[in-house]
Amino acid sequence: MSEFRQNPVTKQWVLIAPKRAMRPDEYKTRSVMTGVPELDLSCVFCPGQEATNVELARFPKSGDWQVRVIENKFHALDSATVYRHKDFYVSQAGHGSHQVVVTRKHNEPVALQSVSTIELSLKTFIDRYAQLAEDPNIAYIQVFHNHGRDAGASLIHPHYQIMATPLIPPHVHAEVSGCYHYYQLNKTCIYCDIIKEEVQVKDRLVYEDEHFVVMSAYASRKPFETWILPKKHGSRFEEMTSEQLTHLAYVLKTTLGQLYVKLSDPPLNFYFHTMPIVRSEHTLREEGSYHWHLTVFPRLTIWAGFEYATGIPLNPVTPEQTATFLKS
Repeated sequence: MSEFRQNPVTKQWVLIAPKRAMRPDEYKTRSVMTGVPELDLSCVFCPGQEATNVELARFPKSGDWQVRVIENKFHALDSATVYRHKDFYVSQAGHGSHQVVVTRKHNEPVALQSVSTIELSLKTFIDRYAQLAEDPNIAYIQVFHNHGRDAGASLIHPHYQIMATPLIPPHVHAEVSGCYHYYQLNKTCIYCDIIKEEVQVKDRLVYEDEHFVVMSAYASRKPFETWILPKKHGSRFEEMTSEQLTHLAYVLKTTLGQLYVKLSDPPLNFYFHTMPIVRSEHTLREEGSYHWHLTVFPRLTIWAGFEYATGIPLNPVTPEQTATFLKS
């Protein structure tokens, strides 16, 4: 039976319509990395091509690098004179930064990388975050990963992107506001309460350890939308402890590995949502109620007329089905 479900944080509606669905295992795709070599001399991200990019950092700093940070040649944001114009329409300068974090092996998606490589990438995000946050005109820093052309990756070599923007993205603003309003009514964090609910019910629980919970989102916008939530309440992923960071590397590998094996390496995105940088009197009140998290978003269906017309995603697979399939 079809069912409208509401995201408890943002209040966005989703239509779950199982009668339009295939079985979860029928969403397997052709592997993104099929036939890809470990080194491609024509790839601008591969070892040997370092001179083709403007390097910002590398780790480790000596010997063979495992992770590099470079400027995005086709950047969407750049250093600009900051302005905001409002007449009938509103515009604002596209000031910011657009960087790429590259891992070494050309054919090794995050799902197959070692825990130590993923952990090094996470540490690199935090290092870049600290650097970018020094710009007083930056309001938000978004870390994300595109895997596969259907997920927006223009190059197959595994890499992440970091975009620093002068404004807070609407979806992040909706989450921060949703968390704050829930806290005002209930005096608890909504994500902490979601964790309690999912651990108790278990219908959508995919994985749990002492630091993190992995779940199929209750109001999943697409099949296999998966949330990774830290059990310890905190508003900023960049303030993780070293122990949390190591566990997150393992949990992320495990989660992506399940999707890699059971859906044959599907195209996907994943991204972090953390508290905005600006620490005004208003945002400091919201900071106590916000809970950072990571979303994994396989790209197995496409939006059609209903989704674009209404803004309501239509998901043909229930999150309970996907959780069961991933755990089986």
